[in-house]
Amino acid sequence: MARRPNKNDSATILIRPSAEVAFYLDELASIGIHGKTRAEVAKTMVGAEIERLIREGIVRLRKTPKK
Repeated sequence: MARRPNKNDSATILIRPSAEVAFYLDELASIGIHGKTRAEVAKTMVGAEIERLIREGIVRLRKTPKK
């Protein structure tokens, strides 16, 4: 089944994790809770960590600039 288009703006980033980190991303992807691919798991985890930093007041919540 095809995915619905993402209505949110997005940005592309490139990360090069260590082999150990890639292993854990693949392990989590095999479970499927955080995503089904290494990239989906990384995206979910980065988003969750940013949300945690905002909740703890380490990062301030701000509006994204309009294009």
